[in-house]
Amino acid sequence: MIGNRPPHPGLKSRATHDRPWPGLGKSGGRPSVARDFNPGRGRSTRIFLALLTVLAALAPLHADPPKVTAASVLAEFDRLAVQPLWPNFVPGKTPLAIYDGARTILVRHPSPPPEFKKEGEVWVFAGRHPDVKANTSIELGGVKTATMEMDPKSTKDSRAWASIMIHETFHAFQRERHPTWSGNEAELFVYPMENAGPLAARRLETEAFRRALAAKELKDATCWTSRALDQRRDRFSKLPAGAVGYERGTELNEGLANFVENLSLGKTQGPDLPASEYAADAVRSRAYPIGFAQAALLDHFDPAWRQALEAGQATSLDELLAKSIAGKPATVCGFKPEEIATASERAKRDVLQLVQTRRESRQAFLGRSGWRLEIVSTKPLWPQGFDPLNVALVAKGEILHRRFVKLGNEDSTLEVLGREALTQAAGEHPLFNGVKDVQVTGLPTEPKVTQEGDFVVIAAEGVTAKLKGAKVEKGERSVKVTVP
Repeated sequence: MIGNRPPHPGLKSRATHDRPWPGLGKSGGRPSVARDFNPGRGRSTRIFLALLTVLAALAPLHADPPKVTAASVLAEFDRLAVQPLWPNFVPGKTPLAIYDGARTILVRHPSPPPEFKKEGEVWVFAGRHPDVKANTSIELGGVKTATMEMDPKSTKDSRAWASIMIHETFHAFQRERHPTWSGNEAELFVYPMENAGPLAARRLETEAFRRALAAKELKDATCWTSRALDQRRDRFSKLPAGAVGYERGTELNEGLANFVENLSLGKTQGPDLPASEYAADAVRSRAYPIGFAQAALLDHFDPAWRQALEAGQATSLDELLAKSIAGKPATVCGFKPEEIATASERAKRDVLQLVQTRRESRQAFLGRSGWRLEIVSTKPLWPQGFDPLNVALVAKGEILHRRFVKLGNEDSTLEVLGREALTQAAGEHPLFNGVKDVQVTGLPTEPKVTQEGDFVVIAAEGVTAKLKGAKVEKGERSVKVTVP
């Protein structure tokens, strides 16, 4: 695996054109523990082993791991944040908002909103603050703030949560200094995921990146990186410009944040890309590891790439990567005909499976037992927030939001959090030309409907809405609301 490079871009690379790939090749340096061990040292060895046995017996059998709290995460964050991770990036300067399952804790914010109450060195809001919906960066009190949800059921330790916060503070840094480092999320919903040709090329591209990261020699890594970029150029030529821009932008956005997150933990070898690649519709989630993979390769091919990107000398990671390997010695490598044929056949099967899965997901949602809520609006409801990692286009103009969606217009607002909702488009685009119909199924109890002046207010598990001039029709375990 690629490794043994210091994370800071200013440090000298150990990889050279005439030496083996870093950390591999000829043996040298300190012998391994296995070589140091001398079985001839019989009496000393027996005493040492006996001591280990006693210590193991004295150790607690079921020692509880340290409790993870917002305070322990912040302490670990401060330790990780002092590392030089990216030019001009200082994580500790970004305000933080952490929802720990019971309250929202605001840290280092220069002007906390009035609903937060000071407690020691932090400010606290009882419960989940309305603006803290996910791990991301937001405007809070007019200031870029990194936000994080700590799931009480998670098994993550404080260090893992702290690295996630590094990821989110990097997003805040990106929004301030590099607002173009992002994909247009509108493109995600029209991305041609049902096209088997580009999918097959994507599978080969990922496999080539995987082999580049695993290469033992620099020349092999150079060759497989070149093959990956060849596959990328081939499939990009078959995709709309918007889809290409979405991938590159999301790799800059999420891929680099993933890279920095892992650097904070000392993980410099790149991601473990799966040999099975990713699901046909995993366009956005794939950008995280693929962006990380390109960044890890760049760290070895061109130690100055971070400064170049920070200075605006390139617009995509693959552009930088192509420049970084230009003219470098490389072995001869490539995919066998049977590998290419396998990728093609699998892509065709996966596309058919994707179509079936979308149909089944829609049917399962509509067939869910419990109360059903439907909101039909004459005026389009515009997207004000959604979770791009948890959406699926299940039919023409219909999107299944699996975790969060917020919609509204000048008169009405609607939010669904922590449960599924199906939206139907009001225009050509599945979401960004507005929504005319929203359904929520499987509600355990009847939605509570009240009147507040001109507004109908709806409250149900995971659902809140305030709809002006709406009319309500109640059926058997169903509530339909029509908004003029």
